[in-house]
Amino acid sequence: MYQFFYLRKSKSNEKVGTLYKAVYDDRTPISRDSLKIRIPIKLWDEKRQEVRRSSDVDYEKFNYIINQHKSNFLSANKIAVRTNRECFIEFALDYLEKNYTNEGTKIKYTTVINSLKKYVSDVLGLSSLPFEELRKIDFINGYKKWVFKRQYKKRDDTITKRTKTVFNYVIVIQTFVKRYNELNPEKEEIKTIHYAVGIEDFDNVEPRMLYPDEISRLIEYNYSSNRKTDKTMDAKYQFLFQFFTSGLRVSDILLLNYKHFNKGRIEFVVKKSGKKISIPFMYNECKMLGYFYPDEYEAAVLENPLGDIDLMSYEVEELICVNSNKKPLADLTINDLVQFHQFLVDDRSNDNARRINVLKVIMTRVEKQVANSMCRIMGEKPSGFVFDYLNYDDFKDLRIMDKKELSKAQTYKLHRGRTKYNGRLTRIANRIGIDKITSHVSRHSFAYYMLDSGATVEEISFALGHASIEITQSYINQFPSRYSDEAIDRFGSSFNI
Repeated sequence: MYQFFYLRKSKSNEKVGTLYKAVYDDRTPISRDSLKIRIPIKLWDEKRQEVRRSSDVDYEKFNYIINQHKSNFLSANKIAVRTNRECFIEFALDYLEKNYTNEGTKIKYTTVINSLKKYVSDVLGLSSLPFEELRKIDFINGYKKWVFKRQYKKRDDTITKRTKTVFNYVIVIQTFVKRYNELNPEKEEIKTIHYAVGIEDFDNVEPRMLYPDEISRLIEYNYSSNRKTDKTMDAKYQFLFQFFTSGLRVSDILLLNYKHFNKGRIEFVVKKSGKKISIPFMYNECKMLGYFYPDEYEAAVLENPLGDIDLMSYEVEELICVNSNKKPLADLTINDLVQFHQFLVDDRSNDNARRINVLKVIMTRVEKQVANSMCRIMGEKPSGFVFDYLNYDDFKDLRIMDKKELSKAQTYKLHRGRTKYNGRLTRIANRIGIDKITSHVSRHSFAYYMLDSGATVEEISFALGHASIEITQSYINQFPSRYSDEAIDRFGSSFNI
């Protein structure tokens, strides 16, 4: 049996409500009574079950009345109400509700606690989990085995176990046990050192990334369908945009706003860490975004003809042959230069090596200008999401450069958007013969190629927006050994045997 308070909206004025108290036995309502207290709806703190501080109402008096009802109820129901100090599951849920604000974290931790509750009920036949059980080695070992078998009911025992999910569950439980120890120093400490024992039974999983041939297959992927729901081409360009934009997390991609485009850079606050990050907006990202915004991309291209670029005399000499009656040299765009570059590459009758090298340098300068223009054009749009997985009206309360504290409803919608995106990537992977592509693969791939190009751990960490360099190091330590193949080859070729 438990009691709670809630606010019922007034029919005549939706901004005002009346406070009620309700008593339930499990899910069965016992009583509902009005406290005859009317307050503005915005002043009711449902989480804390109290009236917020405000000069508009006598909040101290109202909270005193509420506390009196709470006290009277507890006194009258000492036998019916069990304190959460007797049951670990109740303690964990209570601590989670009162001390965690991130809805995503609360959902993940609640999943773990609910699994523990099911194990206690189904396997141990207990209605609650006494804290003494948490001291037993057999208890935590049994739970770990149960979680793993429950996840993989149809798994062949001969298949190597390759997940740490069960141990992530254990770490969550360990966290709440430590909180209990801190809050109850007078009690004998519950030891958790044995909780992670057995982790060696689960193999480490190498981060999945795309190798050069796989990235080439993805770039070449082209699929047309009469089904409007098949948006795998969208997913392809979104994935490549992620990859070129420092491997942004999927949550940051889905919440990417036009107003994050600023002075040739994408600047935002990382949802996971709350860290501000600034990424240069380069031509590759510009091209990927051009798939979704062709008019904006075309405007950026036309805004930067070759005539607006400062050229050296020798560069003009190499390009003079491009000039024609159809289009003066000064009016050439990046698209014209790309076509000319391809012509020189395909021309086997002449030695075009010098001209190709000069042209590449010029193209790089033009591309940078086009990217800057595209960034400005995107940033001038009204506030809204760059990609269409989420409804902007559901998230318009988020401030552009603040840490994103999502509501439970927003967290769920973000999860649905992520699932939809990953579903499209899975279809692409099946069609081009790649084992697995998810939104996070772009992040691993970016880190892998940064390392392969000679970037330092500090540079990679900064580009990824990691909260600490240790996180980046854990990425690198798990990369497959083949990333060192080129270095080993250089080492071997330095000897003449």
